[in-house]
Amino acid sequence: MTRDTAIHETALALVRLPPGTSGNIQIQPRWPARQVLINALAWQKIQDMQAALPSHLGLILTRAYEPRASELGKARTWFRRAGIWLFGCIYRQRKAEIADIFGSNGHDVDGTHIDLSFRLHGRRVRLLPLSVFTPLAWQKKRMDIYREALELVKKELLMRGFTLHSNQTESLQIHCDLVQSDLPV
Repeated sequence: MTRDTAIHETALALVRLPPGTSGNIQIQPRWPARQVLINALAWQKIQDMQAALPSHLGLILTRAYEPRASELGKARTWFRRAGIWLFGCIYRQRKAEIADIFGSNGHDVDGTHIDLSFRLHGRRVRLLPLSVFTPLAWQKKRMDIYREALELVKKELLMRGFTLHSNQTESLQIHCDLVQSDLPV
């Protein structure tokens, strides 16, 4: 970590979470990350949310802040380029979604832009089994199967000041942003 990155992390009040369980929330950084850096207020709200959810529904935190200048940020940039090319080849009719799906979506800003998943009765629910390349018909089928749990998670996020991404694929990654007005200045 560079000195500038360390100063930036301190200024943002980030919490560094290694893989495992913390506050009854499973931490599973999305490859190739080895940890999740999350804004302290966003982390507290996610913990409060987990406490309010039924015991059979557990949150999984997969992604939050990733500094653009870090090795991980550089790797993500390369993966995005490759993903954009592949997505454009496979889904020519969905090119308008590329910016939403492959943009940094705030993950390089401040730790308030996060991706979640969840466990249902101890088993991880994979709403996008082929990641962002999951066909829309498969996405709809997964949404129908897990509708009740997914709606409960989304409702709890909204109640705690998060907004959900408007793109269906990003929404199924449960990409959400803590509303900036909730953050101290």
